[in-house]
Amino acid sequence: MNSILTSIYAFSVQRLPYITLIVTFMGVALRVMRWRSSPPDPEKIKIDPVESVKYVILDVVLFRKTWKTDKAMWLALFLFHGSVAGIVFGHLRGFHIWSITLFEAFGHAFAEFMVHTLPIYVGYVFIITQVYFLARRVMLENKQLTSMPNDYIALVLLLMKSIAGQGMRLVAPEAVPTALYSVVFIPRFVVLHLETIPNSHWFHIHIILTQLFIMYVPFSKFIHIITGVITPAIYGSRRKQIDR
Repeated sequence: MNSILTSIYAFSVQRLPYITLIVTFMGVALRVMRWRSSPPDPEKIKIDPVESVKYVILDVVLFRKTWKTDKAMWLALFLFHGSVAGIVFGHLRGFHIWSITLFEAFGHAFAEFMVHTLPIYVGYVFIITQVYFLARRVMLENKQLTSMPNDYIALVLLLMKSIAGQGMRLVAPEAVPTALYSVVFIPRFVVLHLETIPNSHWFHIHIILTQLFIMYVPFSKFIHIITGVITPAIYGSRRKQIDR
């Protein structure tokens, strides 16, 4: 059993990242080809930077449309996306984009809280909001919502990888090395630097599910990670031209 797990874990770090990169790139390329093959817009829209930024802030950052119709959903969306931003920022530390010294100016205790304590609470908020989205979709199915299988697949994948990530934080690490512990996914391109060696099972479950989720993004509605910014930017410029 241990030999099987060792092989799976080695695959998740040494081989799967290349598959993830290829599948994700192909998925995005297929999306772009599909967009380019759609009928051209008869109206030539000239992008207005000011209006584009305005609508991105209102629709993407503040979710004003949801605020007008469903306050509970707005709160869940705001907390969910805020958690995403915090988690992505936190992961950047592992890739040496920033370090704990960023917060040391405010005191060591504050820095420790920001790096080691706050992420645990952010992880709980992230998981709770996902459970809310999933439960809401189930309760409103065939009433206000009509879901496709990929709606549930994407949500379940995200929830499972989030639970694994939280488990990795809550379970005691296997060791505290004297130097940074490096996990090389793709040499000189994707290398994770960790201060502790996390629990092996939780860590590998998390990275396997994360890579599966990344591969699935271009084929799911989570593609709005990209289009969610582009669409409001175009809409803002279009509205300004119509108002004229």
